[in-house]
Amino acid sequence: MEVYIDLYFLINVSMDLLCLLITARLLHLHTSTVRLLLGALTGGTYAVFSLLRGSEGALQIALDLLAAVAIASITFLKKDRKKTHVLRFSAVFALSSVVLGGMMTALYSLLNQLDLPLEAATDESASVWLFGLVTLASALLTLRGGRFLGFSDKTRHVDVEAVLLGNAVTLRALVDSGNLLRDPVSGRSVIVADRKKLRHALPDALLQDGRAGERAMVEWMEKHPKNASRVRLIPTKTATGHAFLIGIVPDSLVILENGERRSAAYVVAASTLEINGADFDALIPKI
Repeated sequence: MEVYIDLYFLINVSMDLLCLLITARLLHLHTSTVRLLLGALTGGTYAVFSLLRGSEGALQIALDLLAAVAIASITFLKKDRKKTHVLRFSAVFALSSVVLGGMMTALYSLLNQLDLPLEAATDESASVWLFGLVTLASALLTLRGGRFLGFSDKTRHVDVEAVLLGNAVTLRALVDSGNLLRDPVSGRSVIVADRKKLRHALPDALLQDGRAGERAMVEWMEKHPKNASRVRLIPTKTATGHAFLIGIVPDSLVILENGERRSAAYVVAASTLEINGADFDALIPKI
């Protein structure tokens, strides 16, 4: 088999870049163009190394998995993300590579059987044009599949600037149509924020949950009667029954979207959030 190393490298860089973009889209991750390119270049370099080394069997599988972890770490791992999340990033990236590779193989076999006006493809040499056509078709099918599953451009987020009990906090909120929580007193919709993002703005007594949280909340309200009217109990349904979140009526709240700022009336409630390891620290109802 005659292989052109430079072409092989460029093809693998392109495919890894596409798989990284798919991973970012599926997990709602945000990273820089430089890191995407570094990850893709690392993947292309590993592909050439693997080809020249010629490993097989369990060793090759282990090396492939380690390479996926390295590529995902270079591209997506940041200081504010848990290191354990890299396993999720790596798994989605590896799965995307397998699915896209399978699409390419199937399309290549199909197109190779057609008498297309391209350079001939033989066992010794594959047509660059045919391979490029397969890559383009695979990319389009993969992205269309992502849209079909609801993973694409429909994802919407806003930035929220709120002042809670005199303390400013900024949240990156995912617009979630499934968030139907409302304050039973005022009727305001509820923004559910990760309690870690609220620790500098709210006392510990208002960041707990369960019965202990309710007791701590009552004790805090007794000590701070002037601010007691801002505290809310937000009823929620869980898999084990009914529960409450502790909410705060903000001093002020502004939503930033597409360069526009507008004041809004919400209650902010603290909870524990983990949205697919993504860069969101709050859920806001559909606006």
